[in-house]
Amino acid sequence: MTASLATLPVTRAVRQQAIGHLEAAASACRRLEDPADTEALHDFRVSLRRLRSLTRAYKPYICDCLPKKLRRRVKDMASATGLARDTEVQLEWLNQQRGQARPHERAGYLWIIRRLEARLEEEYQDLREHLPVRFERLRERLATRLGLAYDDSSPPMGEVTADLLLEAGEEFRAHLEQVHGQADEDEIHQARITAKRLRYLLEPLVPELDGGKALVLELKGLQQIMGEIHDTQVLGAELSQAAEEAGAARMKSLIDLSLRLPHDDPQVEAARRSDERPGLVSLARDLQEREQDMISRLLGHIGAGDVTRFLEHLQKTADALRRLSAPVPEADDEAQSLSDADAYPGD
Repeated sequence: MTASLATLPVTRAVRQQAIGHLEAAASACRRLEDPADTEALHDFRVSLRRLRSLTRAYKPYICDCLPKKLRRRVKDMASATGLARDTEVQLEWLNQQRGQARPHERAGYLWIIRRLEARLEEEYQDLREHLPVRFERLRERLATRLGLAYDDSSPPMGEVTADLLLEAGEEFRAHLEQVHGQADEDEIHQARITAKRLRYLLEPLVPELDGGKALVLELKGLQQIMGEIHDTQVLGAELSQAAEEAGAARMKSLIDLSLRLPHDDPQVEAARRSDERPGLVSLARDLQEREQDMISRLLGHIGAGDVTRFLEHLQKTADALRRLSAPVPEADDEAQSLSDADAYPGD
């Protein structure tokens, strides 16, 4: 019979989970070779993120086998894939929007899409060339360290996780209490990161918890809204930089043509009509509306008490984890004698 994760010594439970995340990352890394596998990079990043979150949350129980330098390498490898994944998300949204572009905006839509497609191709080429070798070296080191002997007398996983959940829950509450509108981007960002930590703490224990799946779904709903807010902010920064480059390139092209051709030449007129900036401005407006809508939804959830209810459910979950991980008391001699008498009443 498989032991309950909540009752395992936390040192053992964390190592088991870390090995699982490492194997999942290795599998996803191999899938990167297939251009048709559009989820490989996402799955690789999620596995590394879970591994990093796990080792950071339970650092006192893992630092003997995974020193800071090695944990830092996991973070750096995940960061190295961030630009490609952000670009994938941005292209998905832009391709959904391009159908609504008006004629004078299409040049801008197509320009930013081509720009991001070129970047994504370059990023994937670099990842496929260098990532597998780099990751395999790291995987071997991590696997070796995780396989070292360790002290198995640590407290149960459930007991430790209960404390971590409540600590993260209070941090989550504190950040969201400071959110009042679009100006509070940093608080939303920090709340999003804390929500992700909470989910990674909860999910391994969901099978052992009544209502565990429902609690994770509550959290996912809030996390998704904050994730979309973050995506709009990242793409907004991209558009701002792109507009600057597009404007400079457009002006240079017009000047070069004007130096060679009459002002009424068809090439000069075509260059004026194909300005990318109106499309970029249109996309910026769409992004602002999307961000405002997401922030309004988040504030609506906060105002409706959804965060408070989630934290109440989280408290109950922490209490349940403590009960699950509590040692079963041994029967004393008197209780055992009564039990024996009941079992053999004729003696």
